[in-house]
Amino acid sequence: MAVLRGWRFIGFVSCLVGAVGLTLYPVVVDPMINTQKYKSLQEHNRNK
Repeated sequence: MAVLRGWRFIGFVSCLVGAVGLTLYPVVVDPMINTQKYKSLQEHNRNK
């Protein structure tokens, strides 16, 4: 197995952090920023 050193290690870690950030954004960050959209969805589901 190749050992990552220098800029390749930084690139690998940056890709991992970016992938986690892209995965968590719609689940964690977006509902906190755009609350109105989720409030209306919640109200619609409660009235069903």
